[in-house]
Amino acid sequence: MNSQFWDEKFSLNPNLYGEGPNEFLKEQLSIFAKGKILFPGEGEGRNALYAASLGWDVTALDQSYIAQKHTLLKAEDSGLKLHYLVCDVSHFIPEPESFDLIALIYFHLPLSIRDNVHQTFEKSIRKGGTILIEGFGKKQLKYSSGGPKNEEMLYDIHEIKSSFPNIQWEYEFDGIIHLNEGKGHSGDGHVVRLRGKIK
Repeated sequence: MNSQFWDEKFSLNPNLYGEGPNEFLKEQLSIFAKGKILFPGEGEGRNALYAASLGWDVTALDQSYIAQKHTLLKAEDSGLKLHYLVCDVSHFIPEPESFDLIALIYFHLPLSIRDNVHQTFEKSIRKGGTILIEGFGKKQLKYSSGGPKNEEMLYDIHEIKSSFPNIQWEYEFDGIIHLNEGKGHSGDGHVVRLRGKIK
């Protein structure tokens, strides 16, 4: 899935994944002190804008200029500030220990780059910082509520955990939930949720 694919998708289906934040993210952000947060694969900004509204220093990135445009227009309308970069995530090299929290919300990658990207992100988390993950699990192919159709891009909880070797996991969930996140994520689905701290 390249930038053209996502530009077209967001052009034809604005607010594809809804305008409110992901419920797991919303719940988890309530327990952390505000700091610097990164949202890779952020799309049209629903999670980044929510974090910015709480006072977080937000950096978002995606490969779609249309998604960036939609996000920044919403930010302007709401009087919110955030940094939004358009780039190939495999070329994004953040400064070491530069974020307090990284949120990977439905951030699915090809197996060929997954571990390298994840470990780059891990290095950018400050000591004591946190990573949050929610994404579709392998059983999602049985459901019609969204997600990649390529099984290798879906999450196996043990593979995802091993992809971040220096994270101490504090919370994990692997099961079926009901999604209500716009037309793109609607109905029952198999999700993996994780929260962990850098060792």
